[in-house]
Amino acid sequence: MPGVHPGWYLAAGLVAVLVAAVGAAAWPTLPERLPVHWDGSGTADRYEEKSFGTVFFGPLISAGLILFLYVTALVIRPFPLNNAAPAGVDEQVHQQAGMDATLYFLALTTVELSLLVGWISLRGWFLPPDGSVLLFALPTLGFLAAMGGAGLLALRRYRRLVAELST
Repeated sequence: MPGVHPGWYLAAGLVAVLVAAVGAAAWPTLPERLPVHWDGSGTADRYEEKSFGTVFFGPLISAGLILFLYVTALVIRPFPLNNAAPAGVDEQVHQQAGMDATLYFLALTTVELSLLVGWISLRGWFLPPDGSVLLFALPTLGFLAAMGGAGLLALRRYRRLVAELST
């Protein structure tokens, strides 16, 4: 049975812990009102009083996502893929390689989401509330590009595993 790639989940957890540590260290210097939402142009349009929730909401969301995606990986691991093997690939090999590649993609996605949520937290704490749209859009575009890269890495992993398991 394919593994769930726990190292990537630990890396995502480390990102969440580091962001929380930065928030804890910065607590005394953070303003009393923090931006918690930005409009499409990258300008803060909603503020909340500094509290445990406003400062640590991002790291807590990251921790929840990490746990949810890790449990999801554990749950889906024994289930068969819902697509047929490509021509020339044994069905059992396809199932094993396909599930491993799927779990790999899910693990990489977890790290990427942790980084994105971490960036949003750090942005709210340290950058001016009237920042540019680039500070808002570029991380999101970077996340989407990283998702595409994770998909390509998972496909490459699938192909490599098919070649290894077919011999």
